[in-house]
Amino acid sequence: MKHTTLAFGLAAALLAGPAGALAQQHHHHGDMEIGSTAPAGGDLIIEYNFDTIVRTDFAGIVGPLALYSSSNPGFTPLLDEPLEGLYELVLGSTIEMTVMTIDPKLQLQLGAAVMAAEGDTVTIGTQDAPGEDSDLHKHPTFRLLLDTPEGEFGEGRVSFRLQGGSGNATSYGDSKIYTLLVSTGHLPVNENVVPLDGARCQKAVAKEVRVFVGKQYKRMAGCLDAIQDFKAKGGDLETPSKVVLGKCSTDPLKGVLAMIAADRAKALSKADAKCAGTFESVAISSHLGMGQCRTQELLSGAYASALEDLAVVMFGDDEEAAEAALPCLKETQGETGDHD
Repeated sequence: MKHTTLAFGLAAALLAGPAGALAQQHHHHGDMEIGSTAPAGGDLIIEYNFDTIVRTDFAGIVGPLALYSSSNPGFTPLLDEPLEGLYELVLGSTIEMTVMTIDPKLQLQLGAAVMAAEGDTVTIGTQDAPGEDSDLHKHPTFRLLLDTPEGEFGEGRVSFRLQGGSGNATSYGDSKIYTLLVSTGHLPVNENVVPLDGARCQKAVAKEVRVFVGKQYKRMAGCLDAIQDFKAKGGDLETPSKVVLGKCSTDPLKGVLAMIAADRAKALSKADAKCAGTFESVAISSHLGMGQCRTQELLSGAYASALEDLAVVMFGDDEEAAEAALPCLKETQGETGDHD
């Protein structure tokens, strides 16, 4: 990720004021509850559904990057003991977290500490009171910094583990490694709109995404099918046939990528018209980008050599250019059959 190191400091400065204060004060019942696997001992454990996506909101432009952020979920002491083998921490227990892996486009901030690299460690807090009044109830800021225009889709993963502070009277074993997925593509739950308006907007966005995704798949599959037919007849993609060139046109107005861009712009316009006051345009655009990315991933699964073939036919055998234009189209490795 280009420019990320510089932007980390700028992003922290941008959100350190009111946003940082909000993160500390915000109470949320979907927080990660910290406990242990045994009374007054055992390993640290988190009660949370880690299949939940951490969705971010657009927060502004930081230098050359688009910044998206969220302060949910937070950490909190175990609020009750709903499961066997889950126990409250001993009062006075200090808990730390260490980053195991983190994507370059992602960072976390807790207090003044910014975590952006493997091994970064921070003290979450001390369980000095039961429940959400504890110092252990903290909300980190999750930030995605994307080297793409505002409203594009992006996501990143962070894996971490918890450990007890060195001064704890009770010794806890480290937790297992937990992973969170942070994304710009999921629409917000807007609780401040009339339910009927929200339902109409949700339906409109779903419809436009469905239409857009279908068109994109059809346009790209038409190109890739033509390539497969040509290759099956012994054709050399360095000198593609007129059929391939037609189906995989790079015309700036009517080519495959130009038409996909036009389809997306049309879908955004229609969804925006139905969603004034419900979802911001940048959120809908990011959601459409998520649909665009997932469609490319599906095509990668269906056409194993899609990226390589399109690089030759559409980008003058420049795979880096193909990756920039189709960032979610991935190569597939592995063959069927037995090999020595």
